[in-house]
Amino acid sequence: MKPDIKPLLKKKWYFQGFNGTPALLYGPTRSAVSDMPKTLGYGYKVIIETFEEDKCYFLYAWDDLYAILDELLSRYRKDKDYLRFLLDKDEEVCNEVLTFLKRTDSVDLAKKSNEELYELYPQLDRMYGKILSVSHIIEGFTLTSEDKIRQKADQLAKENSDEVLKILAAPLWPSFLSAEHNELYKIVLEIKKSGLGKMDTASLKKYPSVYKKLEQHQKKYFWKANSYASAKVLKVEDFIEEINGIIRKGIDVEQKIMEFEDIKTHKEKKEKVLKRLNNAELSELIAVHDVMFRLHDHRKEVTTITLTYVDRLLTEIGKRHNVAPELMRYIRPEEISETASMKEELQSRRHKSVFLTLPEGIYVYTGKEAEMYISELSKQRTFQEGHVIKGNCASKGKAIGIVKVCRGEKEISKMKEGEILVACMTQPEFVPAMKKAIAVITDEGGLTCHAAIVSRELGIPCVIGTRIATQVLKDGMKVEVDADKGMVRILEK
Repeated sequence: MKPDIKPLLKKKWYFQGFNGTPALLYGPTRSAVSDMPKTLGYGYKVIIETFEEDKCYFLYAWDDLYAILDELLSRYRKDKDYLRFLLDKDEEVCNEVLTFLKRTDSVDLAKKSNEELYELYPQLDRMYGKILSVSHIIEGFTLTSEDKIRQKADQLAKENSDEVLKILAAPLWPSFLSAEHNELYKIVLEIKKSGLGKMDTASLKKYPSVYKKLEQHQKKYFWKANSYASAKVLKVEDFIEEINGIIRKGIDVEQKIMEFEDIKTHKEKKEKVLKRLNNAELSELIAVHDVMFRLHDHRKEVTTITLTYVDRLLTEIGKRHNVAPELMRYIRPEEISETASMKEELQSRRHKSVFLTLPEGIYVYTGKEAEMYISELSKQRTFQEGHVIKGNCASKGKAIGIVKVCRGEKEISKMKEGEILVACMTQPEFVPAMKKAIAVITDEGGLTCHAAIVSRELGIPCVIGTRIATQVLKDGMKVEVDADKGMVRILEK
């Protein structure tokens, strides 16, 4: 019997919106209420997700978030090695998952029986959940503390607060996307030295040493465009297209490579600022923030890799029962042997559904029940429509341009050069659109979010955490983005 969800509707929720499907999110949801409490001794009591045609809202209860913050800071204050414990434990569980995935590389799914695939899928799903058994702590810190970090920077640094915040938020480790971009920039540099302009596979094969490096790059990062909505295996041709875009835009790759190496100086700059500001609370928050960045990036890397394996297995099972991949992404692990009889139910879930995850299990609500719950929950997301939208600066700068709202993966391709990208939040599959954009605006995100990291690398203005941008802004609107002030002004509707 399904639990009554109505009492939970009275809770205060944080809404995290993005492209997503249940089967590609079971790991994160179960880790929150099960794996994290088992690993750390504390975690979330409940997670709610709503789905409408592969668009997801992932809901965290505010009381859970603050309880996690309190426990995290309490343990850190008692033991200054606690942050190191978190990093080491995260490394341990992620390596366990990656080892499992490596073993499955040799498995030919097409040669496996249905029963063997039914057995493999729950195993893979359980390993997926382990990835976040430490790193699901992140939201408990970032969603409750980043405003305090900003306020402290404003209060202590005054007129230099923007520059101070930039230094304090700078990562001490390169993100996996930064590392990937840096490796690609080095290939571009070699191509330029060879005198090549725009290229294709055939022309690049005339330079065997360069082409081999590109092949190695593809094997290492073929998964980087995966999302919680679907997985995509990138080919060498996709990376060639990306390289052509870098060359076409005239990006100074040598400068980009130097900026990547400059990350080594971030620690020294940060320590000097903290010493000058001399505030114990801010120093504590930044120490935790730095570790949260590392955990956040590591989990994004490993989950993005794992999505390839989950989606591939679901696709193979669905193919045997004539169920499309987009529907298979709505099946629960315990239902996998019933795939053949679930097509209609999966269609209903994809249309509109609510997934409730508790320590004892996952419960699904569809039809009128789902509509009622989604309607009730959406009341917490009301907004006042006006000409100015406020958020936080993730990458400084100003831009004026035409809005393009991308809520789903299929909408990303409509983005044109010189437009302003608006999204709930960005994920790796948004990078091609971000490279066309002159500015980025998101509903969600913090100092370590994907939009912040990529926008800084691209050198374009970015305003995050507006909460309402995708609801207020429409395709074709002309807006002014003043990321320095965290503001977006509507100029023409």
